[in-house]
Amino acid sequence: MDKILSTLKKALRKPLACLSLVFVVLSALGFNGCSGQGKNLEGHWVDVNGSATLDFRGDTMTMREGQWSQTYRIKVEDIEGTTYIQNANQKEPYFYNIRDIKIDEDGALCAIEIVSDAQGHYYRFVREERLAKELEIQDLSKDLPKAISSAEIESFSLSFANQHGSYGLPSQWPSGDYQWKIARKGNTYKMDFRITGPSYIILDFTDEVSAEYVAGLAKLIQQQGLPRLNGYYHKNNVDRPGYYLYVNYASNEMLRIKAEGEAANTCVFAIAPLLDYAAKQKLPLK
Repeated sequence: MDKILSTLKKALRKPLACLSLVFVVLSALGFNGCSGQGKNLEGHWVDVNGSATLDFRGDTMTMREGQWSQTYRIKVEDIEGTTYIQNANQKEPYFYNIRDIKIDEDGALCAIEIVSDAQGHYYRFVREERLAKELEIQDLSKDLPKAISSAEIESFSLSFANQHGSYGLPSQWPSGDYQWKIARKGNTYKMDFRITGPSYIILDFTDEVSAEYVAGLAKLIQQQGLPRLNGYYHKNNVDRPGYYLYVNYASNEMLRIKAEGEAANTCVFAIAPLLDYAAKQKLPLK
């Protein structure tokens, strides 16, 4: 430490030497145009969810997608504990169709495409050598009981995305994001069934349902053998709508089945019988 202080004192007597020393120290600590969260960004990055790439060199970033490419001067900013890569040109703050690129906690560079009245593309850039790991299906299942003794449901929730007949669904079920919920309200139950498109509501149904109806749903869950899947959770890091089935029982037992990313390309249980049961409430399907 004494040597460092002595060197600094000598450097301060010579302005040019001082500047050189500061530059060397900052570089050693990782403070340069392509560093963030102590990690050097230099090099080639690929989008897990598409064909776009990023190449960092010095204080520049080149974004490519197909035949298009553009190079930007960048700066790395820490905003309330989160680190962002931003366009250094204040007059043109966007990178093509995105604004800021967030440096995620796991080191991935994340951004959302800016579009009107729809969900934009979710960019997740990682170093090319990490791509295989991102695409790998992970088994994150929990060891939960594979039998449910209770037939009394307190709450039920099913969520998934149907894209032109996903999971073998017939054409009567339109494409969209599905949310089906049932919750106990005193001596009755409230049921919500909602289907949404990219920027519009396809179906929004709310009604009270009887205890007998919910008991029938509990019976169907048993008939379909869903408790044997309790705790199932598979995923990878591809941006694709997942699915989940959560059921809570009066006995404090619970049922949890979930998949995300490409693990949700297929479903480990049959969704169609559950939707057929939902339709018994005279859902206003076209």
